[in-house]
Amino acid sequence: MKKFRRMAALALALMLALCATASAAQAYYDYSSYDYLIGAMEVVNCSSWTSLRSYPDTAAPRLARVPLGAVVTNCYYQDEKYTYCEFNGVGGYILNSNLSFIYGPYGYEYSEADYVGNCQIVNCASYAVLRDYPSTSANQLVRVPLGEIVTNVFYQDERFCYCIYNGIEGYILRNNLSWVSGGTDATAYDSTWIGNAYIVNCGSWASLRELPDTASYRLAKVPLGELVTDCYYVNDRFACCTWNGITGYVLIDNLGW
Repeated sequence: MKKFRRMAALALALMLALCATASAAQAYYDYSSYDYLIGAMEVVNCSSWTSLRSYPDTAAPRLARVPLGAVVTNCYYQDEKYTYCEFNGVGGYILNSNLSFIYGPYGYEYSEADYVGNCQIVNCASYAVLRDYPSTSANQLVRVPLGEIVTNVFYQDERFCYCIYNGIEGYILRNNLSWVSGGTDATAYDSTWIGNAYIVNCGSWASLRELPDTASYRLAKVPLGELVTDCYYVNDRFACCTWNGITGYVLIDNLGW
């Protein structure tokens, strides 16, 4: 993985350099061009909200109050003080000092739908593992202690999220993350969230598999009557569950409440 491939400071310096060389007669950029495109950004450095203004000036009419932690999209640098962006379908200008870059895995950098925000490490004895790609067999980059905050969290797939901890990019199991700010609530799996369940409808055990497929590798045999935790549906046959610290997939027919 390329480390810091989208470093904010470098991007900011580049964008401001481009802005400085732009024609003085050009009051507003051509937003159909991608020359100054940033993508999505998060509102920061304010007590509760920042102003979205009709033109890049503190005296301009306020179009909206954009809440702290909100994501604004289609962002373009305007000048050294303002960025053009869109919030709830309204285009306007926000102070650069109130915006923060959203890092993400390659190809997902500006996907608002997959952006979670910032999360706390939960559901582990002492630490969660930050891995170099989204698999439990991937190399361990760092152990993130229970209760620590990871930032720039994006959904990667039904098991993992991309995130950054102490400047290190990697992937952590979703069930080890609890949403704290920004983006989308990572703990709200909508109608897919189950919670805890018991193993039922089997002779003596049910398979906990690596992937949601009966042909997938069996990670463990979970005894009849055992409690599995942090469960959520992934399709009409399987749910993702955790047992004895192992996260995998169990047939829904083998889960009861």
